[in-house]
Amino acid sequence: MLPGGGADIDLANTAKGLFVSAHFAAYIPFAFLWGGLSDRNGKRKPFLLMGLVGQAVMFFLMPLIGDIWLLYAARFIEGAFSIATVSMLMTIALDTAPAGRRGMALGVFTLGMLLGNATGVLLGGILARASYAYPFWVGSALLSVVAVLVVLAVREPGTVEPSRSFRSAMLVFRQHPRLAIPYAFTFLDRLTVGFFVSQFSILAAEVYGLKPSERGSYLGIFLICFALLSPLGGMLSDRFGRVLPILIGTTVYGLMIMLVGRVGLEPLYLVMVIGGISGAVLYPPSIAMVGDYAGPGQRGVAMGGFNLAGSIGYTVGPVLFGLVADRFGQLSTPLVAGGLCLSAVAIGAPILLRREQRVGVTQSSGAGSD
Repeated sequence: MLPGGGADIDLANTAKGLFVSAHFAAYIPFAFLWGGLSDRNGKRKPFLLMGLVGQAVMFFLMPLIGDIWLLYAARFIEGAFSIATVSMLMTIALDTAPAGRRGMALGVFTLGMLLGNATGVLLGGILARASYAYPFWVGSALLSVVAVLVVLAVREPGTVEPSRSFRSAMLVFRQHPRLAIPYAFTFLDRLTVGFFVSQFSILAAEVYGLKPSERGSYLGIFLICFALLSPLGGMLSDRFGRVLPILIGTTVYGLMIMLVGRVGLEPLYLVMVIGGISGAVLYPPSIAMVGDYAGPGQRGVAMGGFNLAGSIGYTVGPVLFGLVADRFGQLSTPLVAGGLCLSAVAIGAPILLRREQRVGVTQSSGAGSD
């Protein structure tokens, strides 16, 4: 993106990584800010539009910036608008979906998000062959088109009542400490994604001798199963509750990760398929749980916290598993990733099941008194 491809600048891999980190660093302050503002005003659409338009502008400008530090600053600003877009879309889904179909709605959202990510990587790679600027400019154009569609076709959810103040909107975490449960599971989910992003390709090359295209086929089958079956995962959570899909999905997901590097090539395909399915089962219920726990006037902040927890996990994951690989070897990384999943289930299961049982007893008592 820089003049001469940055050949005049001594860019280490860590410095290049800052371009990605700058994006996610913006989530820390702005995830709560956008959510609090939307809850305070009782509106989602204006903040969604600000996110889309802001991202479109920054995507257009970034290829034109010739200074590395200004580029990092622009990336940070783009990240601030990005979290507005993502959080508002997810919050609108929570606001508009009936409680009994919230899981399905978030499953469809997950499907669209993952397919968009996969398509964006493919399209960006093709466009970048001509110029690194083209993926950004095409992205800017697409964001602009989506902003127009939002203006014309998206209605403000009618169920949202404005909070009394920005401060009262931000009190959601004190009023609903149980939000820590879906936050913890999304942190763990994104943390383990760090294993696939950073160490899976290295492990696949060293242990299995796979070429880049072959490694991509294994990751591809994982992501396809994850994406296409996410609506089914949401439907299961609507039918059987959020707790069982999260606990069972996380357990199976963790076990499948632990098998990476310890099974043959053909069984590895099955491991990736089952891993993708289990990811589809556990992720939509964790998003829907945020809507179950937070009230209509607090979902913006609550969803901001959810996205922040996931972003921290995604940022920490590659570093953590890189350190584990350096200290204990590549084959230790899937054991650590899977072990974290199983540990989370062991800690979280008693809390979640006890809470669900308590809710069931309360509902039964209420029915009996009628």
